Amino acid sequence: MFNWRAPLLDFYDRRVMRSRVPEHREHLCAFHRRPVAERRVVQAERLADLLRHAAEHVPYYRTLLRERGVVTEGRVDLTRFRAVPELTREILRTQQEALTSDDLATRAWYANSSGGSTGEPVRVLQDRAYEDLGFAAIDMHYAWAGRETGTPLIRLWGSDRDMAQQGDGWRNKLSNFVRNQTLQNAFRMSQADVARYVAEIQRVRPVVIEAYAESIYELARHINANGIRVPPVKAVVSSAATLYPFIREEVERAFGCPVLNRYGSREVGSFAGERPGAKGLEVFSYTHWVEVVNAQGEPCRPGEEGDVLVTCLTNHAMPLIRYRIGDRAVVGVAVEAPTPSVEVMETVTGRAVDALVRADGSTVPGILFMYFLSVRFSGGWISKFQIVQRGYDDVLIKLMTLRPPPEGAIEEISQSLRHFLGPRCTIEYDFVDTIPALSSGKYSYVTSQVARPELRRA
Repeated sequence: MFNWRAPLLDFYDRRVMRSRVPEHREHLCAFHRRPVAERRVVQAERLADLLRHAAEHVPYYRTLLRERGVVTEGRVDLTRFRAVPELTREILRTQQEALTSDDLATRAWYANSSGGSTGEPVRVLQDRAYEDLGFAAIDMHYAWAGRETGTPLIRLWGSDRDMAQQGDGWRNKLSNFVRNQTLQNAFRMSQADVARYVAEIQRVRPVVIEAYAESIYELARHINANGIRVPPVKAVVSSAATLYPFIREEVERAFGCPVLNRYGSREVGSFAGERPGAKGLEVFSYTHWVEVVNAQGEPCRPGEEGDVLVTCLTNHAMPLIRYRIGDRAVVGVAVEAPTPSVEVMETVTGRAVDALVRADGSTVPGILFMYFLSVRFSGGWISKFQIVQRGYDDVLIKLMTLRPPPEGAIEEISQSLRHFLGPRCTIEYDFVDTIPALSSGKYSYVTSQVARPELRRA
């Protein structure tokens, strides 16, 4: 069948919206077909351009880059890149003016905000080049998933804020119609909502579904539990939350297709994604430079887990260089020259707060507890759960249940968790009717309220 929306959408974006997304999309798709060595040359050139811009136009970096030997009289030494201190969320919050480019008046810019896991917003300025290349990168990943521009897409997405921005106005309705995009609100996931979303999937017959990981998990559980048949889907794209293995398995069983993880944040946009049949998340290296570092700030080797640092190569309004986004990942493929970075992340293991903290400062990955409550000990009686660490030896487990727990199940869970958290750990259970989402519309399975000791870095 002729896809009449593709040429219409191309005209709409280029002529009506005056957008460069179509040409950027074509460029990015071609770029990621090139050999890694060729892509690396371009990526390094773009990193050097960003550093040169920051040294000239951004007060926060002007002296810093010179003193660290990264940019000297316009010459960039990328071998010194790791001498740039990490940019934290707190610095971003308190140094807004200093991080803003002094040529902002010459740019088409806007303010974006991210609540993060704490719900405390941080403001970021972003420009039109960042926005257009960001949309193009998402379109490229849709293409990897098997979706041509203009074919049916369902997005189970967003908070009330996002839906308000994308919903009822005539421009948004026109855009969604032309793009063949149906929006479902991940902030509202009652049983009635879930049943309605499934019926909509059966009616729309999307080529690709994009969703928060935890939201599509709830949808998949409903489909599997009720034996519902859904029309063929080429792929489910999961983003904006950690894609745990048990979530991937449930969703693949429901839809009979691969689940592809896409990774990003509001501050830096989407910067990596899985391809069908490939292992790991490929970094969008035209638009981003990604590092994974250990507790000492040293580059992790393949197979090692560390903290993710992201440099966005497209946003010159407020350059974020070596930004610590608060996530952890395992390195798949790393490239050393001219300075270490990651080409492929084997897996994203979750946010730094998706781990429980021991008294000695070491952590226990949240995925371990996900396994215990979702796979090993569930037995079909747990509907939903949330683990809250209130102290080093104090854990609250909130449970929504389908029926009373089997005899001995609670004590068995407690004994297993104490094996990892220590014998003195107090584990309290709270059986509840609902577990609310965060203000962003996302859902947190594991939350630690305990500060993790941080090492000082240069």
